[in-house]
Amino acid sequence: PRVGEDGRPLLNKPKVEMCISRPYHEKYGNHHYFISWREPWNKFEDWDWFNARNFCRERCMDLVSFEDPEEYRHFAKMMHRDNISSVYTSGRKCNFQNKGCDADHLQPININGWFWADGNKRIPPTNIPSRLTFWSRSGEDNRPQPDNYSAIKAGKLTDVKDTSGLTIEGYQEFYDEACLAVLNNKYNDGIQWHDVPCYFRSRIICEDSDLQIERVKTQQGIDVSIPKPAGQQSIPN
Repeated sequence: PRVGEDGRPLLNKPKVEMCISRPYHEKYGNHHYFISWREPWNKFEDWDWFNARNFCRERCMDLVSFEDPEEYRHFAKMMHRDNISSVYTSGRKCNFQNKGCDADHLQPININGWFWADGNKRIPPTNIPSRLTFWSRSGEDNRPQPDNYSAIKAGKLTDVKDTSGLTIEGYQEFYDEACLAVLNNKYNDGIQWHDVPCYFRSRIICEDSDLQIERVKTQQGIDVSIPKPAGQQSIPN
């Protein structure tokens, strides 16, 4: 992977050929959706959150963002029918150091710091019931989600020389439950949202990314909004 100035891996850019020929298994609203367990080449694979995003972004997609409650219910029913244990979304907690996550309006970060990574649209506060969110009422510690169970269990680190591996709250970034996955009845709670460490491995749903599609159109002059089956692609020189 490409690496940024801070030593962290960078997200992949769209690849025109892959955007044009991207497979999809569902069209809902104006977007096409790639459902990993329904694709023969990927049906047995799972991903961590970062590599899942890269897989989607190369195809002008991103991990699914459930901004519409009906969209969520549609795919939750699919998870139930197909007996899928977990699915990653683009949901993310703003836990980074020196990137604005310590802003007052985002505190406490586990309540006000959640957003959909594709477009950076904020998710409503987690401590207030909302028709737009489906956080579980149970988890590893039998507490409402998100509870950041793994990070709290691992504990905070103090008096460290290198703080690059810490969140703005002082938790170890590796254990911080900063990614949003949909789990299928793991805690006898139905199909609900959970915060998980971003190394958690899961099946994925990729959704057309308006941002990446527009990026290709602006930079390459190619409209990839409608996927074309193999053999029908025509890429300008």
